[in-house]
Amino acid sequence: MKNCGNKIKNTCSEKNYATCIYYELEVPTISSLVTDCITLEDTTRDIYEILEDIISGLSTEALGDDCITYPTVQGQALKIKDVVLKLEEEICNLRAEVDTLKAASICDADITDCGLTLPNTDCNEPITKLGELLAYLLNPTP
Repeated sequence: MKNCGNKIKNTCSEKNYATCIYYELEVPTISSLVTDCITLEDTTRDIYEILEDIISGLSTEALGDDCITYPTVQGQALKIKDVVLKLEEEICNLRAEVDTLKAASICDADITDCGLTLPNTDCNEPITKLGELLAYLLNPTP
């Protein structure tokens, strides 16, 4: 037999099929193989089944239909790492907004766009904040 490129697989005396080659190592717990007489064909089929499950579980086809726009490259599938990075960015933006809201006082909330006809204060200044309106309503001056 001609030695094609000095590869070991090309130095075998005869062609052997995976069904005839026995696997000698321990099979990992993620494998469905439990018999003693495991061949390379068995392990290859098992690996392909595991890969198919993993790949189908990583599908990103349903993403992007709601409120997050993911970065895409035309003609390429959305990558999990890009999804995770975008989600991290969105979470950081939300955290910053929540921190801003937590630090703000409700009394300082602007009420000028509430559609109310607002009175003026005793100093003839317009009421623009919720705290000012509450003080005006709860502490009327005689």
